[in-house]
Amino acid sequence: MSDHQNDIGGQPEHFGPIVREPDEPVFHERWEKRVFGMNVYLQSVFGPNTDAARYSMEQLPPEVFSSSYYRRWLGGVERELVRTGYLGPDEVDARIEGREPASAGRRGPRGRRVVVSTLLRRMLRPTLPRWFATHLLPRALGNARPTFRRPQFSVGDPVRVRADLAPGHTRQPGYVTGKPGVVTAHHGAALFPDAHAERRRERAQHLYTVAFAGSDLWGSAADPDTEVRIDLFEPYLEPA
Repeated sequence: MSDHQNDIGGQPEHFGPIVREPDEPVFHERWEKRVFGMNVYLQSVFGPNTDAARYSMEQLPPEVFSSSYYRRWLGGVERELVRTGYLGPDEVDARIEGREPASAGRRGPRGRRVVVSTLLRRMLRPTLPRWFATHLLPRALGNARPTFRRPQFSVGDPVRVRADLAPGHTRQPGYVTGKPGVVTAHHGAALFPDAHAERRRERAQHLYTVAFAGSDLWGSAADPDTEVRIDLFEPYLEPA
């Protein structure tokens, strides 16, 4: 079993029916809407690094991480604000308790706040030209990167997922660790999330789709026709 609290995919103890709510609203409570807006805004201020945001949430106490989706987001935002110095370590608790914090955070440059706010207001309105949304936004906000390295694997190659999970943040699911599969697609190269989450500079890594037979993942209990396809980075894989 994985030691990463976010890694629950494919684990039988987490199986269960998906509860569908008729006429489900976008947000159930007003504070959820507020947290969503805060997260979008601060991701723009900190830089579009979803891997770092995920890693920040993964370091929350288990009872916070598993409490609710937006509570997890809020905890991650608070961690990032403390890490970057915008909040003091106990500033949020102090304000809730009505006392002075031991140390206060800094205010970001007003000019940057104004620019980011203006850009977000314009981008969130559905008036962007199609060519801009199709070609420029993915390049500006996405993780795809060029590389001169040739891919190690080709479509049809048998591979095996490395036997160990890396410490820290990783996009390698625990339930495919050590399992055999077959490469079904190559997607070019992208920022490697294990390094990107910790803001380490590392060369872009090739990304593949790998198909796994259900019997290789869950044994004879799996439906014989089950196949699972997962996108995996090259460092997660080795020749079978």
